[in-house]
Amino acid sequence: MSAGHFRRLCRAHLGEWTEADLAPLTALELACLCQLLGIPHSGTKERLRERIWRARHLRLVLASYELGADHEAQRQVVEALAASYRADELRSLCRAADVFAGTTKYSRAAALLQWRDGCRQRGQEAWAEARAAAQSLPKQHRLL
Repeated sequence: MSAGHFRRLCRAHLGEWTEADLAPLTALELACLCQLLGIPHSGTKERLRERIWRARHLRLVLASYELGADHEAQRQVVEALAASYRADELRSLCRAADVFAGTTKYSRAAALLQWRDGCRQRGQEAWAEARAAAQSLPKQHRLL
């Protein structure tokens, strides 16, 4: 697999990814994508592909629900997410994210948004670490 394909995936929006894009990636490249998505990055290539695809789906579902800065705005976003899905759908999404599903739609919605924000933070930290490491390499060895 060329470094260009991996680089394109790193820079592309999740909505542009296809399962075919993941198929030719090496285990190391898949693990790197997992780190950038803020999800666990160990396991077989097949398990990593599944995890990436599931996280992609969840992130796209949750993308339009942005938590506000204050408590009231956050409550409204959680309520909007809870109102958009049935309880069993939210439970399925929680299972896919591997987070505790809670007993109410609101607790499930809040858990999903916390999962998404935690993944974002871990992914941004991994990206910053990768960029810093890349800057220390000679230009011809940089992947990012």
